[in-house]
Amino acid sequence: MDSPLGLLVVGLLGLCSVGVHGRPHCPVRPFVTSNINDDINELKKSLILDANDLIGSTVFLQDIKELNGTSEHEQWLFLNATLNVYLDIFSNMLKEKRSEEVEKSLNNLRGKVEELKKIYYGNRIKTRIQKLAAIKTTDQSIQKKALNEFMEVFQEASKVGPTLHERNCTKS
Repeated sequence: MDSPLGLLVVGLLGLCSVGVHGRPHCPVRPFVTSNINDDINELKKSLILDANDLIGSTVFLQDIKELNGTSEHEQWLFLNATLNVYLDIFSNMLKEKRSEEVEKSLNNLRGKVEELKKIYYGNRIKTRIQKLAAIKTTDQSIQKKALNEFMEVFQEASKVGPTLHERNCTKS
């Protein structure tokens, strides 16, 4: 599995284990199926991957390996962003003229990524961060409310930040 498409299988396997880790009471849905393998094999065959195209650094795997041992929250954020990149890659590949089989395989893989994101990587954090970015920091009413909440927010950040930092330092 040295090809980028082969690495997708490895990535999806890793994503599944991170997505369900610590949640044995949740039913596990089979994301990596023979259909995914069939789609990847179809893409490998149809796209005729040249070994020279695959030489060099990895796209995602090195970062994913480096996240091993970090907090699940950090892994979740990175993997969520990685899944978004895969969706962009598949969408861009679909814009090019492809055979029917390749388009079908790309759409199947994109659908699996969307399903995985929907179940385990919802946009809750992204939505909350977007709400933060939209706060009118020049609004005096907002400034007063924020100042009123400052100590509580600062104390929480002072507890969580060092705890995550220590946990990450001891695992390295």
